[in-house]
Amino acid sequence: MNHDGPTFEQLCHAVLEGSADESDLELFRERLHRSAADREAYHQQVLIHALLIWQNGRAGVPESLVLAPVDHSAPSNLIPFGKSFPLRRAMLAAAAGVALLLSLSFWLVPHRDQQVLSLAPAKGVSVDILASSQSPYKVGQRVVLERLDMQTGSLRFRISSGAVVDFEGPVSLEFVNPMLLRLERGSINTDVGNEAKGFVVETPSANVLDIGTSFGTSVCADGSTDIAVFEGEVQVYRAGVPLTQESRLASLVEGEAARMSARDAKLERVNMLTLKGGRLQVRGLNSPDSPVVLNVSDNIKRANFYRCYTVVPGGMAEGALASLTLNSHLQLQWHAMPGQVFPQELKGADLIGTFQSFAKRERGEPVKNNIRLDLSRPCAVYVLFDTRATPPAWLQRDFRDTGLRVRSGPWGKFAREVKALKPDAAGELNLTHSVWRRDVLSATAVTLGPPGIPGKGYPYAMYGVAVKALETSP
Repeated sequence: MNHDGPTFEQLCHAVLEGSADESDLELFRERLHRSAADREAYHQQVLIHALLIWQNGRAGVPESLVLAPVDHSAPSNLIPFGKSFPLRRAMLAAAAGVALLLSLSFWLVPHRDQQVLSLAPAKGVSVDILASSQSPYKVGQRVVLERLDMQTGSLRFRISSGAVVDFEGPVSLEFVNPMLLRLERGSINTDVGNEAKGFVVETPSANVLDIGTSFGTSVCADGSTDIAVFEGEVQVYRAGVPLTQESRLASLVEGEAARMSARDAKLERVNMLTLKGGRLQVRGLNSPDSPVVLNVSDNIKRANFYRCYTVVPGGMAEGALASLTLNSHLQLQWHAMPGQVFPQELKGADLIGTFQSFAKRERGEPVKNNIRLDLSRPCAVYVLFDTRATPPAWLQRDFRDTGLRVRSGPWGKFAREVKALKPDAAGELNLTHSVWRRDVLSATAVTLGPPGIPGKGYPYAMYGVAVKALETSP
């Protein structure tokens, strides 16, 4: 194929035949996103392709095994399209189509005691089921889906484009094509990997264009859309507008979350996001929220600032993720000190992820900002503070040092927080944190101050936070 400038007809043929390489697929997706005429042309080619497949004897293939058009690799039987289509070839193609229909008339005309067989190509998108709980599908099954409505249960599947989607019910989905999924209700998590860049999740209020990432999308009861990026980057657009550079509202990167309002189509920051334990995923609508943490917020007032706090109910344990994935330290986790077990006092606490990257916190001027915790019941609030730094006055005044110590890591070698740190015996960069505690005896709001001294630099790790309900007497 001519990689210097293949025509859309050539791209379309290559995709349907299964011979397109990565650069062809990328160009093909761009053409589909940009041009309504190309989308219609591709749709017509899919119809012709499906009819020719039927002619070659695939009508008897069970529906559960029928692949989406981009999956099928078949001999080149495609009919060209476009303005350059010669009249003589058009007449020949039309004659061939009439002959084909006549040859199939036995099946097209209803006979007594015979079921009518439709020549319409199978609609929907081919998916492979990867995990299933309380759903009508089994692991390893391949199905073609047009819609999916689940009130309960969970499902994880790979779309024929390569995108992996999972969710907990209730969820309502429409499978428009292998690169476009319409979310009407509920929450889904999407990981496009390297295969499905350009994948779009469409909701009633937003279009989310992936450019290589893992992200979560939720449709709220009022039609608003929450978007959280766990790795990579997405571009956010209003619903119903072409996906162009001019219409793009924002680009969100890992660690950021935003809400597209259904009322006025404006994008605003999401302060707190509740995640599943053990994995960076938004929780389903049926999943219980934190029993103690109602909200986490701060006093950062800055345009286009979308950094998000995370809460994992009961998530504090050995290996728990300390924050959303960031470039400088992927998979930053909490660990016990060497040769020790993880502190029992902290286990099972609700884990709050703060802005662990200096570069990200610097944008929000951390030495001037406070974190507010809205608590629903009596609880113990823990602050995990970098032992290299001097504890600020608010921490020494309102909290007590429990004497417990934990580590955060491994940190990336280029992170400013560990610039002067030497690797440990395992070759990793880990930081030690002291554990400070404050008992809150009623439902109230607690304010945590900045980690450093206002007006001075703070080249250390941002503190972590955990909250655990206090046992009350009957």
